Amino acid sequence: MAGFLAAFLPVAMMVLMFSLGLRLRLGEIVGELRAPKALGLGLMVQMLGLPVLAFGVARAIGLDPMLTAGLMLVAASPGGVTSNYAAHLARGSIGLSVAMTLVTSLLAPVTLPLVLVASGVSAPEPAGLLKISLGMSAVAVAPMALGMVLARYLPRLATPLARGVDPLAKLLFLAMVIATFVQNWGAMQGAVSDVGGAVLVLALLGPALAFAVARLGRLDGTRLRTVMTEAALQNVAITIFVASQLLGQPELAIPGLIYAVLMNFVALLIIGSAALGGTREAVPAPRS
Repeated sequence: MAGFLAAFLPVAMMVLMFSLGLRLRLGEIVGELRAPKALGLGLMVQMLGLPVLAFGVARAIGLDPMLTAGLMLVAASPGGVTSNYAAHLARGSIGLSVAMTLVTSLLAPVTLPLVLVASGVSAPEPAGLLKISLGMSAVAVAPMALGMVLARYLPRLATPLARGVDPLAKLLFLAMVIATFVQNWGAMQGAVSDVGGAVLVLALLGPALAFAVARLGRLDGTRLRTVMTEAALQNVAITIFVASQLLGQPELAIPGLIYAVLMNFVALLIIGSAALGGTREAVPAPRS
């Protein structure tokens, strides 16, 4: 089963990102970078707000230092690549979601060690972090770029292809949620009583903080849902890699294993609330 899941998840991810690429235009990403109000607010939530929340939750619940560091490691990890497709399902801005994921992934070799040092754990080598961040980003960027090229230069092929791939992508997204649950269930069972409550609180408070910041920043509903989705979905694969491979402390990955499951259910709640809210609004031009 483990071997099947290890092969299935990257393939499913590539299908999701190819499906997104067929709908995405380069100008959407560039527009968010040129008028970065929403991007700046989203990054503030993800790179500053989430680690602070994790520290506060850990202190309030009284986690031991190792689990506290593990929870902060989850919060400091870059955005998960599934967040791009989840943002699409949540009627968000794909361009903003992709921009946030790319920026947090590229900055992870700097920001993640800083958070770990602040939590009392020795920092990993930035080179190792950069390698895994770029590797995982490539799994998403390459098929998405292929879809974007087809949409740009072969629109007559891309349009019907997008309609055909989209149902499969939605099924694969649901399958990935279930596969993540199955993959992590065994490791979760022994740790839920120790840290499960803290992880659940973080998984719920992250999107809540994103909602509050987006509302205060007067972001439109499309970008508000995007920032919430990005705050919910972290790249837990990097969390686990850093804990087990770079630091040699697999116990640091325990909160991440639980978060990998809970974050998907929180994302489904955001997607469901967006579906109940009606049809997708037109994405307005970003404002600086």
